[in-house]
Amino acid sequence: MRGRLKTVPLSLLAVALLAGCGSGGATGGDKTDNGNEDKGKAAEGKNKEPVEVVFYAQNGMTPADFDNRYGNSLRKKFPEYTIKYIQNTGKGMDVASMLAAGTHYDVYFANVGYFEDEFISYNLQFDMSDLIKQHKVDLNRYDPSVISGVRASSYGIYALPVVTDSIGIMYNKDILDKFSVPYPKDGITWGELYDLSRKLTRTEGEKSYIGYAPFVNYMLYMNPLSIPLVDEKTGTPTINRDERWKKFYQTLLIAPTEVPGVQDYLKKHDVLNGFFIDQQVAMLGGITAFAANSRGDQLSKFNWDWVAMPPFQDLPGVGGQPYTQYFGITRMAKTKNTADAAMEMLKHLSSDEFQTEIARKGFMPVLKNMDVRKEFGQDTKYKDKNWGSYFYNKLAEVPYKSVYEIPISNLYVANMNQVMKGEIDLNTALRLSEETAAKKLQELKAK
Repeated sequence: MRGRLKTVPLSLLAVALLAGCGSGGATGGDKTDNGNEDKGKAAEGKNKEPVEVVFYAQNGMTPADFDNRYGNSLRKKFPEYTIKYIQNTGKGMDVASMLAAGTHYDVYFANVGYFEDEFISYNLQFDMSDLIKQHKVDLNRYDPSVISGVRASSYGIYALPVVTDSIGIMYNKDILDKFSVPYPKDGITWGELYDLSRKLTRTEGEKSYIGYAPFVNYMLYMNPLSIPLVDEKTGTPTINRDERWKKFYQTLLIAPTEVPGVQDYLKKHDVLNGFFIDQQVAMLGGITAFAANSRGDQLSKFNWDWVAMPPFQDLPGVGGQPYTQYFGITRMAKTKNTADAAMEMLKHLSSDEFQTEIARKGFMPVLKNMDVRKEFGQDTKYKDKNWGSYFYNKLAEVPYKSVYEIPISNLYVANMNQVMKGEIDLNTALRLSEETAAKKLQELKAK
C-alpha cells in the first residue's frame, strides 16, 4: 500500500506527534528495556494504571453508535481504562485539520480504502507487529481474506479487522410472488439470475418493474475478480490495462441491462430507492449493513430475503471481496501504557466473545469460527433471514489498495454508470476512465 504522503506543515505534524515521541509511545521512539518490561507487564494484565484511550472514526459514526457497537463492550471489559470517542462531524474534523489543531487520538478506524486514503497518506500508521506478539493475538483466527491485505503490507501490520461486509443478492418476495416467479437460491448462476430478471421486468398497470439491477459502487468495491484500481508497481490506473475489467463490465454491468426495460429504468430512477422505497426493483446487489442499520426501517415494509452472489464460472465458490472496517493504533499514542491498553482492546474486539456479540447485532464477523458465524443477525428483527448466504461462498481476495483508492474509485464509478445507462460504450468507458484517473493521480501525487 505504498503511495504519497499528504502534505501537512512539519511543525504541525510535530505538535500532533510530540507526545508519542517524547514519551516512548506507539511511535517506537523509546525502545529501552524498561519500556519492554512495562509492555510485558501490561500484556499479562499487570500494571493497569489509569489510562485514557481516544478513538476516532473517519465515517462520522455517532457517539451512540460507537457505544452500541464498541464502546459499551470495551468499558465493561476494561473498567480501569477511560475510553473517549471523537466524532468526525464534518468541517475541521478531518485528519488534516485535527493534525493542524494538534488533536491526538490513539486508535483510528475506517473501512478499507478510506483507511489508506485518510490515514496512511498522513504517515500516522504504526506497525503493531511487536504488540500483537506480546499480547498473543492469533492472526490465524481471522478469515484469510479480511487479514491478508494488512499482513502483506510494506507498512507492517498497521491495523486489525473488527467487522466486515460483502455483497449478496437481496430480493423482494412480494414482487416475485406477484408474478409467480420462484425465489433465487444460494448457488444461483449469473445466467439464471438474469433469466429471472427477464421474467420480472414488466409493466403492471401504471407501475414498471425491473428484475435485477446492480449497485455499481458496491460491485466495484467488492468486485469478485479482486482487480486493484491502481497498479502497485507503476502507480498507474489498471482500468484499461487489466483484461479482467472487460469481464467485470460485461458480466456485472452490461449483461443485466441487456434485459429489455432495465436500461430505460436506470436512466430515470435511482436503483436503491427503486428497491427500498418504490418497490419496483425485484432484486438488488446488497450488503448486510442495509438490514443492520441504514435501510432497516424501509425493509420492514415488505417481505424480502437474500442469497449468495453468483460466482464467476472460472472462480467457482468465490464471492465478493470483504468490505472491512479496520482499527489501527496510531503513531500519536501517548505512552507505551496507552499503546498496550489499546492493543488489549483490539484483542478483545477480535475475541469470540465480542465477535459473537457484534454478529448477533447484524454486523458480519471477521473470524473463521463457525460457531460465531451461526449467530449472525440473531438479535435483529430479521433473524429469520438467510444471513448464512454471506458465508456460502469464500470471500474473494483483497487486492492492493493505494492511498488514492477513494478518488480513483469515484472516477471509475461515474463511467460505469454511463455504460449501464447506454450513454457510452465499453471501450469508451475504459479509455475515459484511464485518462481521467491518470490525470487525477498526477494531481494527487503533486500535492
